[in-house]
Amino acid sequence: MAAVQTRRKRKLGQFLNALRKRAGKTEADYHALTRKTQSTLSRMENGYISPSWTELSALLALYGATEAERREAEALWEDAKQDGTRLVYAAAYTPEARTYARQEADATEVRTIEMIVIPGLLQTPAYAAAIRLAGRRFMDSAVSADQVAAALANRQRRLPGLRLHAVIDEAALHRVVGGPAVMREQLSHLHDVGRQDNITIQVVPFGAGAHGTMSGGGATALRFEDSEPSAVYLEYAGGGKWVDNRADVQKYLLHFEEMVSEVALSPKESASLIRKLATALKDS
Repeated sequence: MAAVQTRRKRKLGQFLNALRKRAGKTEADYHALTRKTQSTLSRMENGYISPSWTELSALLALYGATEAERREAEALWEDAKQDGTRLVYAAAYTPEARTYARQEADATEVRTIEMIVIPGLLQTPAYAAAIRLAGRRFMDSAVSADQVAAALANRQRRLPGLRLHAVIDEAALHRVVGGPAVMREQLSHLHDVGRQDNITIQVVPFGAGAHGTMSGGGATALRFEDSEPSAVYLEYAGGGKWVDNRADVQKYLLHFEEMVSEVALSPKESASLIRKLATALKDS
């Protein structure tokens, strides 16, 4: 199985990287100690793999870690062992989406901007199935529609304990995905879940004109319960990309705040528009 970068392993790797640089140790020092390659060190410090307990102890000695730092590193190592939230129906995800789903499962808050579709956490089964059918050329044909549906349902089970703030372009509400009946059900569902205290939905109206993220696909920021900075996931057809550079993440977070305060309709106005569009489909 290919090594997967995870949040907790990355925290351990970043901590060890900081200790190494403070101690003035190089990749050559790591190789001399462990007989492992520079690539292995890079993968460890970037959160794809974890050191063994013995290797961790040796590295802490090499880096001159204090007793407090040693305790912190050991706690991070224990935490990293529990990482990689197990995904139900993991095969239903692309490699990029699989990593995202693991991170989402650890998040306490999700802030997302969607230009084209309803965010996955808010999709109905029929709407999601229609999206999958339309994008079948980008899907693994070995993965059944039932597996994909079950994977989405498993993600959505976290909604009651998650703070979700979704900004959706009005175009996504007008696009009749799966036919009028499917879209009417989707809009009604969107209206209903938007009433929940932990879920905020705002619509970017056509009249808002151009805005910063309209040229791309979906963008989602995850916030975690600890002090680690948020991470941003940019989604596109057939894959996605993580943005974890602090300056770039901050740009996205500032842009999100501008969108919700200056561009998008208020949650109440958004709910009214969603209800109006659902009613129009019912009457058509």
